[in-house]
Amino acid sequence: MNFLRKIIEIPLIIIVVVFAVINNDFATFNLKPFDLDITVSLSVLILVLFFAGYLLGRFDAFVANAPLRANLREQKKANKVLNKEHEKLHAKFSDLQEDFAELKHREPEEPKVPFKERFARFFSFKKAE
Repeated sequence: MNFLRKIIEIPLIIIVVVFAVINNDFATFNLKPFDLDITVSLSVLILVLFFAGYLLGRFDAFVANAPLRANLREQKKANKVLNKEHEKLHAKFSDLQEDFAELKHREPEEPKVPFKERFARFFSFKKAE
């Protein structure tokens, strides 16, 4: 977007400067309530009004984008919180992977005998060897 703006701005500035240099006459302005006559070069007037309009437009764009900048700041704060939460979860997951690796390499435990079988063995007779 910045590149596109420069493509438009630079030729426009050149056109306005050329137009201001070509119009080198003087203009007289009469301020009615004060009875004051002002004589100004047209080239200076054109340049001053052009750059005043340019600055006013930039300021207007800055003010118009204020809600977007505020939203961006909120999004960045939320992103930081989520990144911290993600790091905590990643650390827990790494610990679980390590625990799983340890459990995997342990020797298998003998299976537990269900209560029903133990109860049945209690009342069964053992054969002598």
